[in-house]
Amino acid sequence: MAFVYHLVAADFRGEELLPINTLRDTYPDIYEVERAKYEGREGVLTYQVPFIDVPWGDTVNLSALDPIHLAQTRKELGVPNSRLLQRRIIRIPVDRLIGRNAVVYNSATHWINSSPGDGAPLSPPDSEFEPFDVTTYAEQTETPPLHIEYLKRQRDRDEYALGFVFVRHVLLEGPIDIAGLDRSPF
Repeated sequence: MAFVYHLVAADFRGEELLPINTLRDTYPDIYEVERAKYEGREGVLTYQVPFIDVPWGDTVNLSALDPIHLAQTRKELGVPNSRLLQRRIIRIPVDRLIGRNAVVYNSATHWINSSPGDGAPLSPPDSEFEPFDVTTYAEQTETPPLHIEYLKRQRDRDEYALGFVFVRHVLLEGPIDIAGLDRSPF
């Protein structure tokens, strides 16, 4: 069975992963913490996601790669773990996404989301998005070479490295039920 992955903080509440825009009204205190991750790249939250035509902030971002691979790569390269990688991993079977409005984001180009303050474009190319299909979805099993290059670049610049740059994602509109799923410590 294939999975998508999400990281949750120690103070996670409820049985659903909520988009950041939903957190604003549901859990304002958590919203403030999560919104802070977008400082310098606030426009990402209003970016209209191709194929599902909703703002990025109305989606739950699910990684196609188990974050444990990202942590291992950072360790091998001597790059400090990001704050995101200090959370708990939730493995979500892709069958929970059947019939949901979702898109695969291939994340192959730098834009403001991956390179704030670097003069990067304000949006990614539409060609990096495709409709999500549970029957053709495949997990990533290795850290992408572009992510490794990004980590080396950030390390060599002595700059903070974001957690999931150049990692394929599934962006799902609205909340997703995670009841009964293990929330393992990283």
